[in-house]
Amino acid sequence: MKNETTTELPPSPPPMRPEDRASFREKLAFGVGALPLFFATAGIASFAVPVYQMTLKVPLLLFGAALAIPRFLDAFFDMWIGRVSDNTRSRWGRRRPYVIAGAALQAVFFGLIWMVPTTWSPPAIITYLIAAQILFYVGHSIYSVPYNCLGYEMTPDYNERTSVWSFAMFFSKLGECGYGWVFPLTTLAIFSSVQQGVHVVGWTLAGLIFLGLGVIPGLFVKERFSRHAARQQKVLILPAIKAAVSNRAFMLLVVLTGLQIGAGMLSSNIDYYLIVYYMFDGDVAQGSLWKGLISTSYAIMGILAIFPVNWLARRYGKHGALEITFGLVLLGAAGKWYLFTPGHPWKILFDCLLCGPVWVAVYTLTPSMLGDIFDDDELRHGFRREGVFGALLFWVQKTGSSFGFLGAMFMITLTGFDNTTPGAVPTADSILSMRLVFTFSTAVWAVLALTILKFYPLNRKRAEEIRTALEARRGRV
Repeated sequence: MKNETTTELPPSPPPMRPEDRASFREKLAFGVGALPLFFATAGIASFAVPVYQMTLKVPLLLFGAALAIPRFLDAFFDMWIGRVSDNTRSRWGRRRPYVIAGAALQAVFFGLIWMVPTTWSPPAIITYLIAAQILFYVGHSIYSVPYNCLGYEMTPDYNERTSVWSFAMFFSKLGECGYGWVFPLTTLAIFSSVQQGVHVVGWTLAGLIFLGLGVIPGLFVKERFSRHAARQQKVLILPAIKAAVSNRAFMLLVVLTGLQIGAGMLSSNIDYYLIVYYMFDGDVAQGSLWKGLISTSYAIMGILAIFPVNWLARRYGKHGALEITFGLVLLGAAGKWYLFTPGHPWKILFDCLLCGPVWVAVYTLTPSMLGDIFDDDELRHGFRREGVFGALLFWVQKTGSSFGFLGAMFMITLTGFDNTTPGAVPTADSILSMRLVFTFSTAVWAVLALTILKFYPLNRKRAEEIRTALEARRGRV
């Protein structure tokens, strides 16, 4: 008799309770709010590179520091607004008033970032850029921390949480389709100069994206946990931070998120310089065009990957789906060496096939996993404090982005690359060094991420046990 072996798959998820389902209207309203979030993280850096560095010729390290410093400084403001929103008691809820106010503030200061006088000296330009960003990120913190909390609180269901964040991911990917084309728009013939184009495009984004779409979640998304949280004691920052740091699942998610975003920003900024100076011999306009095309290809791939990522999460759990997508990145790292080469620029559009789905998985599944972690924290300590926990993770996302950008500028500088001297041409050695960093950094962070995921403790079974225990103690919400 033959010995037959079978592979045991994870059990199918239980059916969702009708009251746990967030309506399509609410998901849509929440989703559009992700566009300001996306343009605040990716849009500023991608627009600032051709405006401040490639056009105004600000030195690389000073430029990298100018984009990184404001993100470090607003860590404390993130924590403060997280605590304030956790403790707010109002007829409009804990989160929604801040979302609306923050949308207006960030719109004003985003427009001001691009109003720097071109006749100023590099130190003065850098000072202006830092100051304008600090003001912008104050407004953005008031918007982003409560906005994320709205998403964490929309449903208590393990799988529906992933569905909620899939809507946010869809609109983020729409933003990714467009952000690479922001600078090319400024070069259109309708503008008398590129600088005029920068002013018009900057203020248009401020009004349409940061204000127009930013207020929608504050107007139309309900707060599920508001009444329950109103009965708890005030959230204090130090105990909340201590609980967050002692929560194993949260800290693993923090490390994973910071690693992924930092490495991703490192890669996406080095590829801009490789495209412009290696593939197109320093032609900023042509290189920016192809940078826009690769960004769009990633966005399209991301939209196509939303359903498969959701299916993987339902079938194998959230961290299982992350493991699969990071495995694809490991394979995709090798392809970068062959795709980003002169002669056939269309090859770079294939980079998204293996490296694109991970962005969808991370930005859809990690917020969903945070919802499970907040349940775990409530079971352990009796508090709903999404604001403080979420602010900690959001700060890690922003500082990871800053470190990645600063790291990219630092690594490019170490290669000996210099585009601030008129007529300077990158050496073969500097290009080779950039290609090596570009390829191997992608592989290294994928391996580290896979290692971290092996130790993540909250699977679907444990999340459902936690929810059952919570409802037995304080009832359903």
